[in-house]
Amino acid sequence: MTVVRLIPLATRSGLLMLAGTALIVAPLGLGLGVAAIVTGVVIGALAVGLGVAGTDSDGRGTLPVSAQAVYDRGLALGLLLAGVVFGLADETDAMALFAVAGFVALVVSTVTRYSARPT
Repeated sequence: MTVVRLIPLATRSGLLMLAGTALIVAPLGLGLGVAAIVTGVVIGALAVGLGVAGTDSDGRGTLPVSAQAVYDRGLALGLLLAGVVFGLADETDAMALFAVAGFVALVVSTVTRYSARPT
């Protein structure tokens, strides 16, 4: 079965920057605990950094396309695991935030076309 790759790399980078910014702001806006705020800031900053590093396929400060795919899946797995940890700590709002963010990141990494277009 073939998965259709709909999202180009440039769109993926923009979505990562948007999601990272949302992860930085959302725990504050939802009134979550300190652990969720710190986790959101750290993972959000990482997502923004990955988004910026993936804006081009070559050059200084960019990541190779194969590395972008691995880091995207790692980010999704980390968000899902953070959701599990917050669930075990009985913080349901934080669990929902990070689990949904992890699921969305996993879907985006699944439908992203990880191929560099020649310029």
